[in-house]
Amino acid sequence: MVRFAEDIRIALRSLGRTPTFTATAVLILGLGIGMAVAMFTVADTVLRRPLPVRDQEGIVLPRIVDPRGVDLALAPKDLEELRRESRTMSAIAGEAHQGAFGTVLLDGDRSFVLRAGWVTGNFFDVLGARPALGRLFRAEDESLTEPSVLVISYDIWQRRFAGDSGVLGRHLTNPYTRRRYTIVGVAPAGLAYPVGVEYWSPTVYGGGLDVVARLAPTATPAAARAEFFSAIGDMYRKQRTRGWEVVAGAQIRTFPQAVLGDVRPVLQVLAAAVVLLLLLACVNVGSLVLLRMATRTHEIAVRRSLGATAGDVGRLLLVETGALAIVGGSLGFFLAVALLRMLLVLDPAGLPRTDLIRLGNAPLAAAVGVTLLAVVLVGVLPALAAAQSDLASPLRIDVRSGSETRARRQVRRWFVAAQVALAIVVLAGAGLLARSLERLQRIDLGYRADRLSLLWLAVPVSRADAEAKFSALLDRIPPALRALPGITAITPVEAPPFFGPQIFNAPWEVEGRASSEPSQNPRIPIEAGGPEYFRALEIPLLRGRGFLDTDREKAPKVAIVSDGAARLLRLGADPIGQRIRMAGDTSTGAWRTVVGLAGDIRFRSLREATPTIYLPARQYFSQGLFAVRTVGPLTGLLPAIRRAVHDADPEASIVRTQTIEELLAGQRALPRLSTLLLSGFGLVALLLAAVGLYGLMASVVREQTREIGVRMALGATPAQLRREVLSAALGVTSVGAAVGLAAALVSSRFLMALLFQVSPTDPITLAAVCMLLVGVGCGAAYVPARRAMAVDPMVALRYE
Repeated sequence: MVRFAEDIRIALRSLGRTPTFTATAVLILGLGIGMAVAMFTVADTVLRRPLPVRDQEGIVLPRIVDPRGVDLALAPKDLEELRRESRTMSAIAGEAHQGAFGTVLLDGDRSFVLRAGWVTGNFFDVLGARPALGRLFRAEDESLTEPSVLVISYDIWQRRFAGDSGVLGRHLTNPYTRRRYTIVGVAPAGLAYPVGVEYWSPTVYGGGLDVVARLAPTATPAAARAEFFSAIGDMYRKQRTRGWEVVAGAQIRTFPQAVLGDVRPVLQVLAAAVVLLLLLACVNVGSLVLLRMATRTHEIAVRRSLGATAGDVGRLLLVETGALAIVGGSLGFFLAVALLRMLLVLDPAGLPRTDLIRLGNAPLAAAVGVTLLAVVLVGVLPALAAAQSDLASPLRIDVRSGSETRARRQVRRWFVAAQVALAIVVLAGAGLLARSLERLQRIDLGYRADRLSLLWLAVPVSRADAEAKFSALLDRIPPALRALPGITAITPVEAPPFFGPQIFNAPWEVEGRASSEPSQNPRIPIEAGGPEYFRALEIPLLRGRGFLDTDREKAPKVAIVSDGAARLLRLGADPIGQRIRMAGDTSTGAWRTVVGLAGDIRFRSLREATPTIYLPARQYFSQGLFAVRTVGPLTGLLPAIRRAVHDADPEASIVRTQTIEELLAGQRALPRLSTLLLSGFGLVALLLAAVGLYGLMASVVREQTREIGVRMALGATPAQLRREVLSAALGVTSVGAAVGLAAALVSSRFLMALLFQVSPTDPITLAAVCMLLVGVGCGAAYVPARRAMAVDPMVALRYE
């Protein structure tokens, strides 16, 4: 113990004599470990930690899809028959086909919007989930006539109700129906399905359902998918309610795949990038350790000649390396804590299970262990080899002539080339994601998002008078708001954007074509609006007209088709005057005359322009949601808007507002987060590569000081010496860039799922990254090159 304490004292004194080396090594280790620990913690929590359900891989979500890949819903009676007939699924529950959907609730005088998941009463039983507080649903809760109950998510319990156990029994009210919901339980932490859900209600609204099932003990997902597809086909053929031909196939996902969604590939890419960054940090520190070893060869030989054994020297070097790793690990720990706190404050949309993210022991231990092992391998082992070498040779070396062997210098060159290669791989990924995000931000939406906002209006309704009251809103609200200065257009809309193509759609047929051919009747999303719909959203009308105030309930039915919908329906270059209807609707007046042709819009999905059929709200339906285009920001107009709404209809109130740009920001949040993080990793990798190259060239100049002096005395010019140093740096950088480019061409293919309108082998991005690394490498070598130019031949030769 006394000897160990003495080794610690000597190691600390030795490190203190080289503060630049010590501070640089600790900082590099801290950055590498801190970023790695933070990223590993997020990935470990989101991807690896089990979800709060029983046997998560045994829960599957089978879906039937149409030829365009859009999920199709099941009717409640289909779900009941599937429960009776299935042999591969032991328990089957249903969820509303639309997924989690924002709804307005009142808590006393406060109103807020929570994303609701409507599920069957056995939903939590199928999942095998246990409540964090209270109880979950029972089969008898599934009723449309009994007073409603709901279960809130753990995250909402903590954020909105401060974790108060008195939340049980609390009443929330739907301002539209005035129906009261009683909170009976809190779901376990980390359970968020349907994706984004904040509370669950067992009251299924009567629409389509999606299946959530538990596999039978011996069944596989593939067997369940095949049985599901066959069973639904038999049902459809038996019922003859819709053509089986519209169903293209069946898909199946496990519960973890559904919950994690798009975030899995993002975190996998970021975790791989941070592994490369940690490796780069280790190589960088190893290079610094080797450089320091070159200056200590004489010292080690003296220690050996004075009686120290190879074990004594090795132990001392191991203590020094361990001290660096401990201090660097401590710095990394605090950096990881800061990064995780920053992430939780930002709370990026699209990243699930953030409420469970805590700094864990496993990621920290793994990162520190890997770093320490790498430093030991690249620093201590070469030093031990030096400690066991011939004692006489180092003592005869004139340190002014250079003390680093050619082999060790060559190893350091390869270390620097490896750093450049790793930096190019990380930077290439960051560059591709940055170009993808730029494309996503500059994409033509087909409508103008700025100064466009949504207003959610609530008015007390019952099942009997809902249609009349919402129709009255269409008469009163638009004229009242249009009269306000600052509002240029207002229109009812069907739903907010980006909720997907799986609801509010229908198969359509064209007059004169046989309706017995369902495959010829494509399923197309529907949007509804008022007379100012196209002016409010600024959707271009290519032919014909928009909606008129006369397009009312008893007027001839009309429709406007988008360019993509016209192509799907094969309406030709001029669809005006042709008639279409929802396939299978044989009621009187079902045919609609096409009166306009509009552009396609990215309203259902940001990444894909959706073919759309537009219908007048009065000939379809409205639910109190309006889009307004304003001259300035909405916030300045809100007081006047609220007064105008109250004056027009005292029962109506605005319960929520949101701008389209806010909704766009939510859609871009995950791509922006992944780009930001990977770009941060790339900048750190670039810095580390520059530091490594600078250290290499600085040591080369120092080691060759005498040679440089001799050459200058013999007539070499400073420009020649500078060119030689920069050429050496360019050679090392070019080797690393070539290897890194090859690796980037392979690794960037794993980014395919994250890219938008950008190829994973985009030549512009890869060429720019290589040029950047080469430029930074030459810049890092310029200072040592200048130092070589400033060598005084007389000083260099003074000791000859």
